[in-house]
Amino acid sequence: MIAMGIYEENAHAIEVVDAFAKKYLTEENVRQWIKSRGVPKSIYQDFYASELGSYVKPANIGGKSCGFVERAAVIARLTEHAGATLPFLSDMVSMALMSTMRELSQEEIAHDFMVRNGRVSFSQAFTEANAGTDASAVKTTVSLEDGGIYLDGRKSFVSNGQFAPETLVLASDPMFGGADGGFSLWLVPLSRPGIATYPLNAVGQEMLSAAAIEFHHVRLAPEWQIQTEGRLDSMLKRQYELGRILVCASSLGLARAAFNDAAKHAATHMVKGRLLASIPQVQEKLTNMEIKLRSMQALIVDAANAADQNGEAGESLSHLDSALMKYYVPKAATEVADDAMQIFGAMGYTDETRVSRIWRDCRGNQLAQGSDDIMAHVAAKFIMAEFMQPECEAEEL
Repeated sequence: MIAMGIYEENAHAIEVVDAFAKKYLTEENVRQWIKSRGVPKSIYQDFYASELGSYVKPANIGGKSCGFVERAAVIARLTEHAGATLPFLSDMVSMALMSTMRELSQEEIAHDFMVRNGRVSFSQAFTEANAGTDASAVKTTVSLEDGGIYLDGRKSFVSNGQFAPETLVLASDPMFGGADGGFSLWLVPLSRPGIATYPLNAVGQEMLSAAAIEFHHVRLAPEWQIQTEGRLDSMLKRQYELGRILVCASSLGLARAAFNDAAKHAATHMVKGRLLASIPQVQEKLTNMEIKLRSMQALIVDAANAADQNGEAGESLSHLDSALMKYYVPKAATEVADDAMQIFGAMGYTDETRVSRIWRDCRGNQLAQGSDDIMAHVAAKFIMAEFMQPECEAEEL
C-alpha cells in the first residue's frame, strides 16, 4: 500500500473529504467540469456550507484553526479522488495570502469576500509575460493623472480569472508604493470599465479557469489599496512559500491517483497470458513510483511542519526547504504519471483513462508558484552558501 502517513495523521479531515468525494467527485462529474472549465456554483455552495469548507476559510470567519500539514492532506486527498486539479486549490492559495494580510489587520477583506461571494474567490493577478515569481519585473503600473488613480497593464495565467468578481493586482507604483520598493497591491473589481478578460485554454488544469486580464486606464478607488506597511516583499515571499506547499500537495494527490489506476490495471490486465503485474519491468516501474510518492510526502510534511511551527504570523519557513520541495515534488509527480501512462500502454494516451489528464495537470504544477529551473537556482544558492570561500561569497551564482 502507498505510504499513507499524511492521511493517517489527519484521519478526521480525510473522513470529511471522503464523504464529500463520494457524493460529488464522480468521474462523470469531473469530466463534465473539465469540459465546462469550471465547477457549478451549487457545488461551491455545498462545499463551503459543509465542514470541508472550514479547511479553506480563515479561522477568523468560521474556518478551522488548523495547520498546513492538515490542509495539505485535505488538498492531496481531494485531488486524488478527482484525478484532476480542483479550483479549491486556488481558494486555499488565496487563504494563504490572507493569512499574511491578518498580520496587517486586514481581516475585513476575508470576511467581505465570504459575505459577498460565499467563498474565498478572489484571484491573484501577479504573473505577467515576463514576470512570474520575480515581482521586480512587473510592468503593470499605477499612475496619478488629474487627481485620479489609474491602472494600466496586462496579467497572465490568473487562476479563477474567468469568474472571480475581484482580483488582487500587484503593480509597479512610484506614487503609493514608496514604502514597498515602488510596488503596491490593489483589490480591483473586475466589472470596472477598462478591464478585459480573456480565457486561457490551457492544456490541463481546466477547472482553474485561467485567464489573461488587461487593464486599460482603469480608475482605482484609494480604499482598494492593501496597506502593506512596508512589508509587501515579506508578504509575497511567505505567500509563495505557503502556496507552494498546497501546489505540491495537489501534485501528491495527482500522483497517487495515477499510481492507484496503474496498479489496479497491472493487477487485472493480462498480456500474452501473463498478468501485467508479474512482468519485471512493470514491477520496477511500480516500485520506483512508490519510492517517489514516499519522497514527495516527506518533503511536503517537512515544509508544512516548518510553516506550522513558525505560525501564520511568524518568520518564513526555510527557503531551502521550500525550494527543494517545489523543485522535486511536481517533477516527480509528472514522472509517476508518465510511468502510469506507460503501464496502460496506448490506452493511457487517450481520454479513456484518467492518467493522460493527470499527466497534463502534473506538468502544469512544475510551472506554478515558481518553475523547476527557478527552484533549482534558489536551492543551489542556499546549498552552496556553506561551501563558498569568503573571497567568492559576493559572486552571483
